[in-house]
Amino acid sequence: MDDTRSKSLTAWITTLLVISLGFNGYQWYQNGNQHKQNVQLQDEFFELEKVQTELDQDYQAALDRLEGLRGTNKTLNTQIDKQKSELNAQKEKINNLIWVKRELGKAKDEIANLNIIAEQSVKELNSLKIKYDAIAARAANLEKEKETLVQAVNQERILKQELEKAKAVLVSQSANLEKSNTVLSTKVDMAEAIKINYMEFQGYEVKDNGDLKKKSKGKDIDLLRSCFRTETNLVTGSGEKTFYIRYISPLGQSLVIEDLGSGELTNKLDGQKVRYTTSTTIDYNSEDTEACIDWRPNLQLPKGDYQVEMYHNGFLVGKGDFKLK
Repeated sequence: MDDTRSKSLTAWITTLLVISLGFNGYQWYQNGNQHKQNVQLQDEFFELEKVQTELDQDYQAALDRLEGLRGTNKTLNTQIDKQKSELNAQKEKINNLIWVKRELGKAKDEIANLNIIAEQSVKELNSLKIKYDAIAARAANLEKEKETLVQAVNQERILKQELEKAKAVLVSQSANLEKSNTVLSTKVDMAEAIKINYMEFQGYEVKDNGDLKKKSKGKDIDLLRSCFRTETNLVTGSGEKTFYIRYISPLGQSLVIEDLGSGELTNKLDGQKVRYTTSTTIDYNSEDTEACIDWRPNLQLPKGDYQVEMYHNGFLVGKGDFKLK
């Protein structure tokens, strides 16, 4: 009897040990997984902080370089403030990529783009500063020459020739400045162009009752709808904005039908004429805006791959493509 009880006790203790070992093993496994997750989260946070630090340093360096160009010329200072505002908008966009969307690859690309924009801005503004300083210095010299003319009437003819030469220099500088202003104006127009960050295309058959039915074959399509979403552009003021869409057939030809709203625009970037398919006007409030453009071609669309271009303010702001069977 005692021997049986002893065996039972031994078996019971053995069972408890097995259960305890199993529970301890499970706890160890759980703790290991939790530790691994914590390390991953910590690594991710460090990477986010690293990209943020890089952004802050590059942004501050860009601001310091712009501020280093500031002087007494109001026009130049206004351009500096405008460039700083554009850099701030770019920085906010990158902050969103880092902490909201967690898209570090895009964030790094945008940081590189910010540095390029800053470098170009500094070069352009420095060039303007040099020209403004030269004009100011020349004006000061002209004032001295005027005083000399008053004091030396007997040298009027010689001084008059010098003034004519100075006038020619000023005219030349004025012409160069006008060219620079034209280039700057083009850049302002480019900054005000509203970019497209999403485009979607769908063909429809139009029923007799007006209902639409999705179609993917070109021969069945009565209406081609392009829906798009704009980016937020704080440089552009609110109001009605016109967007132009260009459909390019599989043969590389623009789909143009004058009676259906087709026309021609000038690409301000290269001065080339662009024939567009149709256009639409939207009410823009300096924020992401969604809209659609419907086009009802009175011809059968061939099958194949189509390219799509979207223009605003004279610049190409979006591209897309779709395929018809």
